Amino acid sequence: MSLNVKAQVGIETSTPQNTLHVNGSLQVVKDLNVGGDAKTKGNSGNRGEVLMSNGSGSAPSWGTIESQNFLKVIFVGNKTDINPSSGSYTGTGSNPISTHESYTKTYVYNVSNKIDNNYLKYNSTTGVFTVIKPGYYNIVPYITYDLSLNGNGYTAGTAKSSIQKVSPATETLASISTGHGERTLAVNHNLSSITYFNTNDTFRVRCVYTQNFRLSAGNIHISYLTP
Repeated sequence: MSLNVKAQVGIETSTPQNTLHVNGSLQVVKDLNVGGDAKTKGNSGNRGEVLMSNGSGSAPSWGTIESQNFLKVIFVGNKTDINPSSGSYTGTGSNPISTHESYTKTYVYNVSNKIDNNYLKYNSTTGVFTVIKPGYYNIVPYITYDLSLNGNGYTAGTAKSSIQKVSPATETLASISTGHGERTLAVNHNLSSITYFNTNDTFRVRCVYTQNFRLSAGNIHISYLTP
């Protein structure tokens, strides 16, 4: 250890560059306090927080990863069943697929792998999400249509999937529509939306096909963009 006239302390160095300069490993058995001053104890942070730099000349501070404008995953769901459990939903037939909400079905995720109820709630019966914490939400569903029960001449058609805001007013947030030839037995859709929601806003995933259809395996993840 060496001391100089500026009261800098060097460990394993004769030329300390800061008030305390450790040229080697450092072991901290208990708290690591940052901030404070000559008469005030610093902050040791909370469980799960990380130490973040505030730039030269300023004390670092403790904070969460989410506080740095990251996407926090708040919901992960899977659909492992087939709806309806028997038979098929009725397709729109020759009617334009974009004009028949009455034929459209909600894609319901029967398995909730992860949910943070501080941000939203999910009704696994209706397939409707209710927002708890206002902010931007990134919604990314993967959807499968099953046409395997349809006979010859009854699989070609158009599939349309949407992320739909339900309340306070119905609004399509994202949508994809694809056409498919005869003997198409499965249709897969990916879509994504980043939307600002207020508390108690609701949304869901909606699906429809021109021919009779079933809804089978899929998944979804929803993230919250921290302010």
